Amino acid sequence: MRRMFVLYEVLLYLVFVVALPFFLITGLLRGKYLANFPERIGFYRSPAASHDLWIHAVSVGETLASRPVVDEVLRRRPGTSIVFTTTTLTGQAQARRLFPEATITYFPFDFSASVGRFLDHHRPRLFAAMETEIWPNVTRLSRARGLRLLLANGRLSDRSFPRYRVFRPIVRRILRHYDRVLVRDEGDRKRFIAIGAPAEVVETTGNVKFDFAIDDKPLPIRAQVESLIAGRSVLILGSTREGEEELILPLLKPFIETHNAFVIIAPRKPERFDVVASMMPMMRRSDLGTRHPAPGAVLLLDSVGELTRIYPFATAAFVGGSLVPTGGHNPIEPAAAGVPVCFGPHMTNFREIASTFLENGAAVEVRSPEELFAFAARMFDDPAARAAYGERARKTVQQNRGAAARTAERIVELLA
Repeated sequence: MRRMFVLYEVLLYLVFVVALPFFLITGLLRGKYLANFPERIGFYRSPAASHDLWIHAVSVGETLASRPVVDEVLRRRPGTSIVFTTTTLTGQAQARRLFPEATITYFPFDFSASVGRFLDHHRPRLFAAMETEIWPNVTRLSRARGLRLLLANGRLSDRSFPRYRVFRPIVRRILRHYDRVLVRDEGDRKRFIAIGAPAEVVETTGNVKFDFAIDDKPLPIRAQVESLIAGRSVLILGSTREGEEELILPLLKPFIETHNAFVIIAPRKPERFDVVASMMPMMRRSDLGTRHPAPGAVLLLDSVGELTRIYPFATAAFVGGSLVPTGGHNPIEPAAAGVPVCFGPHMTNFREIASTFLENGAAVEVRSPEELFAFAARMFDDPAARAAYGERARKTVQQNRGAAARTAERIVELLA
């Protein structure tokens, strides 16, 4: 067992050394990686403090999904102190906005030294990982220090499951340290057991993403967005990815002209903001607070954490990352606002959510930009169809709630 972890650490350092030039160049050019490097290796500016709960959420989607869990934990156990980690810059920004009372920092690199310094500094009692974040040294060292371990909202995709099975002897040794493995559905439960999780700790609790709560904080640009929309129907292209914008934007102008539409596009990655802005004339959200842009029909949402509050403006919404094979993004956010939703065929990261919406007639799968715009046109032109899709979308979200409460219950039990 010890030999396995030594080999893992050696390989981790080798990968780090090989990747270091990429991180340095990207950090200098895009402002990524370098700023959070000290925290990722376990050096912190904040004073050391003990915490009850350590929650890890990789990026924006997992951070949003953790909000109802955190709210329910605090309702059941007021005063619970939380250290919240993410891996990405966008996840950090979202976490700082959603959890102002928590300690927000970056997830440490999985080197023994980095993890050890994190545990020394933040001293958590329980580690709860959102989604399938299985890190050998985090698991081993946390258990060695007496932490309870929980994996929440676990899933194994069609693509990742075969890889985990190949490494089952290793994964099994890691998963046996967990007190609870909470998974989305029965298929995920069987898959986790197949890769070595003890059957008695694996529990189907549902998908916490269905517990998504619409952010009720005021949108700073609400009045400006309403003025720009000026009564037009609105299509939101949310969480679009590289390769997808290149497919969609060439068809945008004729759609706008034919349907007098207003379009809001929100690239998933901040590094895509300037690229997308160069593809066609459009206003930028970042300019709205500094000057009065000329009226136009396309707004680029070049901000982090505002898309969920923009969705209620939509007449129809497309959820990106799904016309290209990147795994898709979460359709629950627009659906919870009662917005008719469509997405592409590449929804492997949200397969059970997509299936639930499609089975309930609460969303439409589109296989091309042409089908996307045909769906939007129908929603614009047919108020009855728009209302029906929106209501089915909202009901689908409501009917599948409850996983956050079940997850919080298990966390509170382990903290007892």
